[in-house]
Amino acid sequence: MYLELINLFRTKRKYSNEIKPQPPASSEEIMHAEQQTGIRFPQELRDLLLEMNGDCNLFFSLAEITDYSACQYSENYPPGSLLFFGGDGAGNLFAYQVKESKAVAGEIYLWNHEIAVFGPKENELEFQAVSLTELLQDYYNTCYQETL
Repeated sequence: MYLELINLFRTKRKYSNEIKPQPPASSEEIMHAEQQTGIRFPQELRDLLLEMNGDCNLFFSLAEITDYSACQYSENYPPGSLLFFGGDGAGNLFAYQVKESKAVAGEIYLWNHEIAVFGPKENELEFQAVSLTELLQDYYNTCYQETL
């Protein structure tokens, strides 16, 4: 489902050569990343990773998810409070909030690095989408300023 949508954007857009879906992760690799981060991934992220282990653009690979989620980017969000799984290419990161060691599905946020450093800290997370599908469509429609 996700790979199909990514490939649709890749084939229908003028400047989409930077979107490069990677070979899928295995269930074992996903479980290992969950153990490393101490966070249970939402099913939709697991499903995406089973189709492609990142796309070198919007979505991170498992290794990147593990690395990004281990760091503290804000005094409001210590490691383990956000599961970062993607970025916008400008330093902002997409994340799920984590509660009781589980990433909360249905609420995807953009962590804004400039607000985290310079702005009112309570505004550094901005709601973006209710699902990865919605995020993916909105992101690529905005990036290429043309809807499919």
